[in-house]
Amino acid sequence: MSNWKIREIELPLRFSWAISRSSCDVKKNLIVEYNSNNVLGLGEVAFNSRYGESLELIKEQFSKFISLCPRSLTTLADLEPVFKKADVCSSLRFGIESAFIHNMAHVADMSVAQIIGANTLSKVKTSFSVPIMDPAKVESFIADNRLERFSALKLKVGAESDIEFLKQVEKFYKGPLRIDANEGWKDPDQVMKLFEGPLRNFNIEFLEQPFSSDSHAEYLALKPISPVEIIADESITNGDVNRDLANQFHGINIKLMKSGSYFKALNQLRSARELGLKTMVGCMVETSLGINSAINIAYGVDYLDLDGFLLLEKDPFNYLYEDGGQVFLAHLH
Repeated sequence: MSNWKIREIELPLRFSWAISRSSCDVKKNLIVEYNSNNVLGLGEVAFNSRYGESLELIKEQFSKFISLCPRSLTTLADLEPVFKKADVCSSLRFGIESAFIHNMAHVADMSVAQIIGANTLSKVKTSFSVPIMDPAKVESFIADNRLERFSALKLKVGAESDIEFLKQVEKFYKGPLRIDANEGWKDPDQVMKLFEGPLRNFNIEFLEQPFSSDSHAEYLALKPISPVEIIADESITNGDVNRDLANQFHGINIKLMKSGSYFKALNQLRSARELGLKTMVGCMVETSLGINSAINIAYGVDYLDLDGFLLLEKDPFNYLYEDGGQVFLAHLH
């Protein structure tokens, strides 16, 4: 006999989280619980309104999933027809799959990596994300949060004060910068003016999703002339990684909450490598439960942005800890 539940968790943030399209001080996620054989498996749902997801939609789709789900499940394949009938969104699909696999791992005394056919990592080096902020606050923000320990900073941009903000970060942080526009910029001319002008001598590792996901012509024009790599985020969700993406971008940012499945994410990463694309594993604002899941697909990727749990005032699970800009599995400590 198996039993499914879902519960809401409220996650106060350490600081106001501002990106080009929104700002918040508290994040609400959900936790899926799957109890079978008296063993509890957990999965996190970090939904994102950018993809049409909401708290109400998740709860509604979960109820539909429960009504269609067989009372006894033996394999992951049993879930596939239910996912299709219930038409669940990507973040909920991953939360359910994750809870089921975590239960399987406990019962079989195996690691999640073994079950999904991935290589195991015990630690990863992550960048740290800096939200859009008043440039005057940058110096104290970097000092107060001791950001020099991270090997790279990911900067959220999309405001009128972008240039001054970036100048202040470059002044007080000496490592490489990753610029994430979250679809907030307009066209290749705007990008090239920045990189040939005020940002010309900056240590910029890549530019992530400068334009909207439907700006195909703009990406095709920018890729061959850009002095830095262009990484897709919102342009790649749960679809296949194909030649069209490779023509527009130098790399892709895979997130489990967008892919909706460990297996889909691994296939996307494999396809990206075959097409010569750089690979990145990222996250939403998540607890260490969700970030721990992401570490299972992180082996061999070029860039890692797994700081979601570090943005929380208090992580409710403590599956991970960070030291010196690296994220470690807590059970190995």
